[in-house]
Amino acid sequence: MSAPAQAGVQTMTITEQLTALETERCRCVVEQDYQRLGDMLSPALIHTHIRGNVDTKESYLRFVSGLVESLELRREGLRVVSLGDTAAVMHGKQINRARKRGQTDELLLESMVTQVWALEADGQWRLAAFHASPLSAPPPPVAH
Repeated sequence: MSAPAQAGVQTMTITEQLTALETERCRCVVEQDYQRLGDMLSPALIHTHIRGNVDTKESYLRFVSGLVESLELRREGLRVVSLGDTAAVMHGKQINRARKRGQTDELLLESMVTQVWALEADGQWRLAAFHASPLSAPPPPVAH
C-alpha cells in the first residue's frame, strides 16, 4: 500500500503499544488467562516481587496460577521511556488486590514498578524484567 493510501491509518507509538500491552497483562492476571500471559513474557524474564523474591518466566507462571489470585490489578501514572526501537522502560504505581488461593482474606498491595519491555526477534514486544518496590509494609511471604 502506498504512503498516501495509508494516510488514514495511524500507527501506534511505542508508548501506546506498551501501555496497551500492560493493560492486557493486568487483564490476563485477573482473568487467569495464563496462555496469553505466557505469550507476553520473554523467555529471559526476571520478575522481582514486592518482597524481593525472584522468578523466571516458568516459576512466575506457576506462582500466579497456583499460589495467588489477583482480584484486581491496575496501574497508575505510567511513564514509558523508549530506549531506541527495540527496548523501553515502563514505570508507575501498581495496585493489586489479591489473596492466597483457597483463602478469603484479601490484601491490597501498592508498589512502584519498573519494567523493561523488549521487541524480540519475532517482532513481538515482551516483558523482559519486572521489579516491584513496596509503598507500604510488604505482604506475608508465600512459599513457592
